[in-house]
Amino acid sequence: MPYNITNDDLLYRRIPRNKPDCWKVVNGVKVLSSFNFKTRPKEDGLSVNIAKLIKPEEIFSKCPSNDVAELPASVPICEGFNCIQKGNDPTHAIIEGDTNPIAKKLAKAVTQVFQF
Repeated sequence: MPYNITNDDLLYRRIPRNKPDCWKVVNGVKVLSSFNFKTRPKEDGLSVNIAKLIKPEEIFSKCPSNDVAELPASVPICEGFNCIQKGNDPTHAIIEGDTNPIAKKLAKAVTQVFQF
């Protein structure tokens, strides 16, 4: 049975560490860009991991050139997006659909960034 993602869940999004589009400086502070939260053409949603099912360290071990951003699932859910478990990896999910209209909200909703 698939995991049911609710408002109480946290999601992880991989963030390329050295890609300039992924970061910006605001008032002298390096912050995430909304670029990280925009669905790309031909994607059926924004790829994320379900925090209850995986640790940030595990994501980093698979993708060592990435940081891991944590955000509440309540943000896309409250904006009308479905968050569904999808793919061969049971920890993987997507925020279904085109997230470009809410990309700035998703970026601002990040509660922490794990850097290893």
